Amino acid sequence: MKELSMEERVQLLVAPDSERLAYFVGQVKATELVWSLSNEEGFVMVETDDGDCVMVWPDAEFASQWAIEDWDDCEPVSVSLETFKTEWLPSLAADKITVAVFPNIEDEGKLSTAQELTSLLA
Repeated sequence: MKELSMEERVQLLVAPDSERLAYFVGQVKATELVWSLSNEEGFVMVETDDGDCVMVWPDAEFASQWAIEDWDDCEPVSVSLETFKTEWLPSLAADKITVAVFPNIEDEGKLSTAQELTSLLA
């Protein structure tokens, strides 16, 4: 998998949600890893207008950009794509928790339902 240059990372961060979602899906299928932030209490949840949501990123570096301020005790943690599909998504769907895919700093990212992600990652 080719390393992104700093410029490509910046481009991705300012890209529209749909573009970041497409990148996330491609990258996750290629690496078979999904990244989220975790601390002693477990994976980080954020509250949005639509209820709780869990945040996921295509790589550790993008995830770690969020580990500041309120989340400076968090670290990027990877989950295998298999576990994400067989355990995370069904349980998120059951709890009606949305997934913020590849949030950048300004914005919570593309809010997807577990069902949508299940079909995108199939």
